[in-house]
Amino acid sequence: MKVLGLETSCDETGLAIFDSEQMSSANHGLVGQVLYSQIELHATYGGVVPELASRDHIRKLVPLLTELLEQCQLKKSDIDAIAYTKGPGLIGALMTGALFGRTLAFALDVPAIGVHHMEGHLLSPLIGENPP
Repeated sequence: MKVLGLETSCDETGLAIFDSEQMSSANHGLVGQVLYSQIELHATYGGVVPELASRDHIRKLVPLLTELLEQCQLKKSDIDAIAYTKGPGLIGALMTGALFGRTLAFALDVPAIGVHHMEGHLLSPLIGENPP
C-alpha cells in the first residue's frame, strides 16, 4: 500500500510516499520525500507569521507533489491512501494541508487519514524492521 503523507503544521511543507510492501528495504518503506522550508520567508519578521505560512503551503503543495511523484516514478493513480497532519499546529497551515489531502483523496477515491503530529513522531520508530 502506497501512502502519500502531507505535513503542513507550521513553516515547512513536507511530502513523502511510504510503501508498506517495501518495509524490508534499506529505507524501511520510505519511497521518497520532499521538503520546502519557509525559514527565509519568516526571518524578516523574527518568527513564523501564520497567515504567510498558510499561503506559502498553498503555493508549494502542487509543485512538491509533482516533484515527489517524478522522483518516485509514480502517478497519482498509484497512491492508495493520503495521510495529512490534523494537529497540533497553526490552524491555517493545518487547514491547508487537510483540504489539499482530503480533496486529492476524494478525487482519487482513496482514504484520507488525519494523523496527530505528536503521535506520528511517537509511533514512527515502530515502522522499522527491529522496533524498540
